[in-house]
Amino acid sequence: MQLADRQRLTRYTADIDTYTLAIITDEDHASQVELDDGQTAWQSTLRYDRLTRSQDPQTGQVRYSLEEIPADQGGEHQLISLIAEGGRGAEFSELVMFGERLVTFDDRTGLVCEIRNDNQLVPRHILMTGSGDERFKGFKSEWATLKGDRLIVGSHGKKPQEEWIKVLDRDYRLQSINWQDQYQRIRDALGVGADGYVIHEAAEWHPDRNEWLFFPRKISNTPFDEPVDEREKGTNTLIITDDEFSDIRTIQVGERVPERGVSSFKLVPGRPNECIGLKSVEIGDRTETYLFCFDLDGNVLQEDTFLGHYKCEGVEII
Repeated sequence: MQLADRQRLTRYTADIDTYTLAIITDEDHASQVELDDGQTAWQSTLRYDRLTRSQDPQTGQVRYSLEEIPADQGGEHQLISLIAEGGRGAEFSELVMFGERLVTFDDRTGLVCEIRNDNQLVPRHILMTGSGDERFKGFKSEWATLKGDRLIVGSHGKKPQEEWIKVLDRDYRLQSINWQDQYQRIRDALGVGADGYVIHEAAEWHPDRNEWLFFPRKISNTPFDEPVDEREKGTNTLIITDDEFSDIRTIQVGERVPERGVSSFKLVPGRPNECIGLKSVEIGDRTETYLFCFDLDGNVLQEDTFLGHYKCEGVEII
């Protein structure tokens, strides 16, 4: 049997050119709803879209295009969670196919759920912040990928408790590992000093290349200031590193739009040099999400395409 990471990338062959995307929302405070029976719950939207790849026979240039699946044709579903922390929940920040399971992660409660039948959440674990021993607080899950047969879940990397990763096997047995050195080496490679910060919400392990790919949402050489962060710190810098984080290089993908930051990206199965991704905007009460495509040489294969006036932080090809 193939390891889970390779299985995920070989689900489709190179002759496939149409894919179904799953995209999930993280709407922060707006996720709270009241059910018909008066019960308070928390809601996220799962949407499906079609992505089509084409290649110019003359130039060989690859392009992707997005087609929305209408809600009345199964393109939109509501996920309801009854689990919250501090009055907040269902703030799902990532999607990953783990074998045959579509798994999502609540960055407020630390909840790990399988999504079944389009709108059923099945809780599988609750991840706790840091090592899991210090505080009764959910892990701020922000990115997730497969490495071998294990699911790796990471956080922002901005604070010490966000520099831990969570490792889950196929039976959801948990290990917590301190990744302070790995996050620091990324900051060093970016030239970010002690006053600055890097915020991670998107990462992939590439099993064919044995490399980590990180696409930070924000990079700053100055201390965190929320209004400035929201408007100015989005980045277009892709980080590629070996497994030991000893050989780190960066490439620029397209033009930087300061208010847009990458919140999720995935390798395209059957196309191991090509990726799809999401960019999010959060400025006060204004939220937007865009989808884009690129390759690992830094070429843009689809320009930023507007998805809606809400925040999506997880995408996966299913």
